Amino acid sequence: MFALIIVLLIVVLAALAWVNHGVYTVTVNQAAHVTLMESIQAELKTAQEQACKQMACGWYDDGWPNARPSTIAMEAWSREFHRGQGVRDPKPWKHPDDYATQMYIAEYKSITSPHERREFLRHLHKAEVWMAPEFLDLIYADESMYVRAWAAGHLNTQFVDGRNYEPDLLQDPEPVVRAALWSNPQCQNLPWKDRRSGLSEGWKEQLGTMSQIERLGLMRNPKLEMRFVVALLETSSEHLEMNEYEHEKVLCAAAVNPDLIWGSRSAGRQGWVAFGEGNPPFEEYGTMWTLCLDKWIDTTVPEHFFKHIQTTPEIKKAIYQRLLEKEDDRHFKKLRMDVILSCDPLIDGPVLKMAWNDPDQECREIAKEQIGVFGDFVGVEGEKRRWAPGGLKNLLGVIW
Repeated sequence: MFALIIVLLIVVLAALAWVNHGVYTVTVNQAAHVTLMESIQAELKTAQEQACKQMACGWYDDGWPNARPSTIAMEAWSREFHRGQGVRDPKPWKHPDDYATQMYIAEYKSITSPHERREFLRHLHKAEVWMAPEFLDLIYADESMYVRAWAAGHLNTQFVDGRNYEPDLLQDPEPVVRAALWSNPQCQNLPWKDRRSGLSEGWKEQLGTMSQIERLGLMRNPKLEMRFVVALLETSSEHLEMNEYEHEKVLCAAAVNPDLIWGSRSAGRQGWVAFGEGNPPFEEYGTMWTLCLDKWIDTTVPEHFFKHIQTTPEIKKAIYQRLLEKEDDRHFKKLRMDVILSCDPLIDGPVLKMAWNDPDQECREIAKEQIGVFGDFVGVEGEKRRWAPGGLKNLLGVIW
């Protein structure tokens, strides 16, 4: 009986060894990933320890309330607790008083290089320092347009006391400063301010009064509204008071907006959950794809959206079918390649299955590469995974 159990165990292990080398590959990848993450964390920790700059808090600039005496205390410090006693250390620089503000102003005035002044402001901004209006008065009047542009794109522009820097920034003689203001998510006059429609009243006229560099700055705003992008795609250049070339460049800039891309990946291709409630994918991202093909096929707009903006497999499949209508057209072939490269075999299987039989060999090769070892999942004869040399030994090591 014991011998039979041993034989059965050997058979099971041999079968597992010949299934695929996925376990070994995943294990190796996970080990590499862990090593990478540990390396990154070590670098971040080192950078944080080295970036201990003054925050205008007086004697405690280098620590609170005194030097770190031990490893245990340092670990507690990293969690913002003093000596592990459960008392969270204060961060007075987040809410500076007049003394701290005057120290910031004094240090800012002492810096002669515009790049160093910008770096000082960036450090304060990253530390979530609240900058008082009298400090911002100095910053927004800086002689360097480089400093003013960075500040216009990142710092507060309006206060509850009624002080508003935006009118003066929009009258700045340097176009890049005006453009930077439109990239600021805290800007109070964005053309998509209405949350219900995603568009503000008179947005077309507002866009028409902007210079081209200001429009490009607007497309970099982290709060770029997806419904605003849809409106840009479906509205003619004439109605937006810009030429077709300018319109095309504005749309291409919108397609590479990181927040718009992330929104499409997280809530545009599949259903998503918020507060425990399921929601269908946003239709606006699919509308972007359709409008690209309907109105912008002769430009570079479709390839930008197909490459970066995600949508549902159904929309991708419909677009791919339309692109196959002109299978010999080089432009249509390039767009099919962009669609294939946007696909994930676990989500967009129907699209990749169609691309598997594309009349163009290069498209078929790209589809094969995208499918990889998930051929059975997609429904095609994809690449077969084979057990790597020493596979049984590695599997036994994993099981052990």
